[in-house]
Amino acid sequence: MRYLIIDIGSNTVKYDVFDSCGGKKPVSISHRSRALGIINYIEKGALTPEGMEVLCSTLEDYKRDGEQAGAAILPFATASLRRLDDPLPVLTAIKERTGLSVRLLSGSEEASCSFFGMLSTMNHLPAGGFMADMGGGSTELNRFEKGRSLYLHSCPFGALSVKNAVGAGDAITAREAALAREHVLSLLPRELSSFGRCGKRAVLVGGTAKACRSLAREFLKKKGGNRLSRDDFSALLSRITDPDEQTLERMKELIPQRYHLMGAGMTAFDTIFEVAGTKEILICRGGIREGFLEKTVKGLPFDAIMP
Repeated sequence: MRYLIIDIGSNTVKYDVFDSCGGKKPVSISHRSRALGIINYIEKGALTPEGMEVLCSTLEDYKRDGEQAGAAILPFATASLRRLDDPLPVLTAIKERTGLSVRLLSGSEEASCSFFGMLSTMNHLPAGGFMADMGGGSTELNRFEKGRSLYLHSCPFGALSVKNAVGAGDAITAREAALAREHVLSLLPRELSSFGRCGKRAVLVGGTAKACRSLAREFLKKKGGNRLSRDDFSALLSRITDPDEQTLERMKELIPQRYHLMGAGMTAFDTIFEVAGTKEILICRGGIREGFLEKTVKGLPFDAIMP
């Protein structure tokens, strides 16, 4: 069986096509992404007509790809639509126009799917640590030991929402970074500071994390870019804060859909690391779409935190 999993995020709307797992780690055989910035179309708690149009036209396009691939099409949304005062009219309108039934994940369901995605794609998962999955509008945290989830939490901030909160442009300034740290600190759970030894090792999941990997390869010359020390991460963040024109242009080439979010996103990550006492950072190739697929194929509840 082939599945096309559509992820309606706050910054990007993307899909991956997977063949049925069959007990093996899921591997995407096709991927598309569009940076729509859905949360920028939310006014007074409602999605604007323009936002509805760009979202539905993208979903119609993706649906055609899925039909051509002979795939079952399974769309879900996260903080992008959770921010609405009443998501039901939007979900109903999407169904009427596109024929797609979008599953709106709660914060805990999103954190659970991300955790499953991490488990299903990490070749060498550390014995203990915590997962941080940062999207455009939310960040999911999950403390774990020996593959078992011990704590999960969905934070109401992401790379795009932090950028908007401090009014940053294409690149974050030192002053905006300081404001971003204050903003993120006010929204982090108190439990993060008590992660103990699990806080020393972070596994990063999601688009912001993968963009960090690309930047580490380029600017730190890290082969693979999947493993960074805290000092490495700090050096990279320093490089992209108040960047020179050459650095910014290279970022645009490497990560065209996310370059403008990286200052805010990496500052938010670094604030998490500071509170948790993180020393080592691992970047996972998979994430929420793999986890959503795993739960769908295995018929598991979306809020279950154990495999």
